[in-house]
Amino acid sequence: MKEFKYILGVQNFANMDSGASIIKFSIDGSILDFVAISEERLIRKKYPYTFPMFSIDYCLKYFGLDNLDEIDLLVTDWIRLKRWHLSGPTYNTLEFDYLKKILNFDPKKIRIINHHLAHAASTFYTSGFKESAVLIVDGNGSDLETTTYYKAKDFKINFLENYKYHGIGACYGLVTSILNLGTNGEGKTMGLAPYGRKNRKVANFKIDCKLDGIKNDFSNFMRRMPCSDVLNQINKKYRVNSIKQKIKKCDDPKKLTGKYYSGIAYAVQDITEKALVHLANDLYKKTKSKNICIAGGVGLNSVSNKKILDKTKFKNIFIFPACSDSGIPFGLALWGYYNFRELGIIKKRKINFVNAFTGNEYKSTSILKCLKKYKIDFEEVGLDKVAQIISKGNIVGWFQGRSEYGPRALGNRSILADSRRKNMKDILNKRVKHRESFRPFAPSILEENAKEYFDLKCKSPYMLLIAKVKKPKIVPAITHVDGTARIQTVSKKENKKFYNLISEFKKITGVPCVLNTSFNDAGDPIVESPEDALETFFKCDMDYLYIDKYLISKKQIRDKIFYKKINLNIKKDIKKKREILLKKYFFKYSVKNCKKFIKMNNKKAIFHSILKCKLEFEKKIENWVKRNKKIIIIGTEDHTNLIFKKFKMLSKVYVQGFINYPKKFDFYPGDKVGIRYLKMNDIKKVEFDEVLISSYEYNFEIDKFLSSLDVETYKIYDSTSRDFFDIFNNNLLAKYEGNKL
Repeated sequence: MKEFKYILGVQNFANMDSGASIIKFSIDGSILDFVAISEERLIRKKYPYTFPMFSIDYCLKYFGLDNLDEIDLLVTDWIRLKRWHLSGPTYNTLEFDYLKKILNFDPKKIRIINHHLAHAASTFYTSGFKESAVLIVDGNGSDLETTTYYKAKDFKINFLENYKYHGIGACYGLVTSILNLGTNGEGKTMGLAPYGRKNRKVANFKIDCKLDGIKNDFSNFMRRMPCSDVLNQINKKYRVNSIKQKIKKCDDPKKLTGKYYSGIAYAVQDITEKALVHLANDLYKKTKSKNICIAGGVGLNSVSNKKILDKTKFKNIFIFPACSDSGIPFGLALWGYYNFRELGIIKKRKINFVNAFTGNEYKSTSILKCLKKYKIDFEEVGLDKVAQIISKGNIVGWFQGRSEYGPRALGNRSILADSRRKNMKDILNKRVKHRESFRPFAPSILEENAKEYFDLKCKSPYMLLIAKVKKPKIVPAITHVDGTARIQTVSKKENKKFYNLISEFKKITGVPCVLNTSFNDAGDPIVESPEDALETFFKCDMDYLYIDKYLISKKQIRDKIFYKKINLNIKKDIKKKREILLKKYFFKYSVKNCKKFIKMNNKKAIFHSILKCKLEFEKKIENWVKRNKKIIIIGTEDHTNLIFKKFKMLSKVYVQGFINYPKKFDFYPGDKVGIRYLKMNDIKKVEFDEVLISSYEYNFEIDKFLSSLDVETYKIYDSTSRDFFDIFNNNLLAKYEGNKL
């Protein structure tokens, strides 16, 4: 028997938050160690939509492993039903088969769990709570669920209930797209919202929702959500407008802080807070726990997190630092460790998760080697000198220890500045970060001083709680327009070196708080390696870089020359490594054929997504005709009419009646006489065999109504072809085959 065993966590499909995690453990429970990293950090491209081969290799090397054969168990998640897997970008052709056939990984070693369950594992197992309620809210999970409740105790996480379809995560994302704030720009929307507090009536923008138990239904605002994967990948002119209101997309960033768009941002943030407080209160009623753990992309909404703490009966809150899909690999690996018996674990060990530093730590020797490689002048200095430099208004790149997991810089890959300087926010946004002027910066404060400066009764180590600033005049650089700040509390236990730096800053200034933002330029991932840190330092207008114990001054360096040289070397190294890894993990293919394979399967995925709906429905019609089935059709006018046009159902199938939901049926979808037009309640009075639902938009309401009747249903929509009307009415099949999409 091996001395140690290893569990690899990898998302099922290559999404924008691609990454990997490995947990190492001994069967007797004496050792439990882990590593986790996002793919974007290694390939230097945000939201890469690629299979995480760099991340897998990074994690293997961290533990001194050579290849995947040394992995004892691979845990992945499933996204939507299996028949839906042929949707989505790179590598999404049946990912399970991909792992088996392309990577040649032993299928007996693969385990698949629910996406939301992976989120729950990531937050509960790292919380330190013995028992807790668990709330997962995101865009959508494995089977289109947008919200899930769990109750967790010891090592068990028990499912309570979930809600599907039109949830708050998708709604917030749609509004972010209206504001044109980019992929995963929801944090920007949250930062913009306070500017619109006084403008909510001027904007005249209302988001209607239905809150009832776990239900958070935004179908009055959204259409067919989540949006069809396939229609998000084709030409923009063929994409679906998913918002019921006519809203002009913001075409100029300067307009964002104006009355209209800031009012829109405020509206969605306001309803988000109300929805999440409602959900948390409902979860409390069902669990009566004093603790709540949160994960899912919506968990990054730090304003709502604080509202949950303030306006519910929960006493303690924990939000996993990588609570979006970037944290899924770690959750998968954790679930594997605590729940799969075949690993032969004699004694389970409670994970010691004291901080979010799950990446690599670069030794002083490797850092020195990097500095000498580029002939960079430096001096070895202590933390007192760095604190003094910050106190004089200088901007310092800070690179120390293991890299953080998640989207927040927590004191190891940070840009630091003086929180006392009123103009520092504008300087950083314009000069260093090159981002929107309205976006605020966070304070990092000594944990023991947090209550003195902020309305915060608990610690906030992961910068996921927002609170009122008590002394805004003393720390104006981190005080947002509404008088709040997104706080990171720093303890000696969690990050000794960063704690000591802030302590030195306090000795000089009397203020136990520095401004902390992520070490990256706008649109770039947070830096991972020393070379990444140097590149960003030269690219952005910082004054100093403190890397390990070495201080580098920008004044002594010719920026452009160094930046171009390092940037070119990084790109060359990534390209070279990619070719090595393709040969290593795709050994059945040459590099050229591998790229061809990926491209081909991307096209195949889109085609199957469009075609599948048609083929499945034609098969269903044949079955109805053969068996003389009586059918009732429930759907919206345009879609139901299209069914008759494309499939000529009237001449083939005995249609018992039509229900136009939710309006009165006001058109005749064929030329056959004697068709009955029904109301929903008429179903109880009519003899029929099956119900055809031709509306995705209202299928939740229709499902709920039909569930009490115990009837068979067939939905024209599946996950990949929900936009039935748009696919067929616009002849997308023909256009796709003609390479016009």
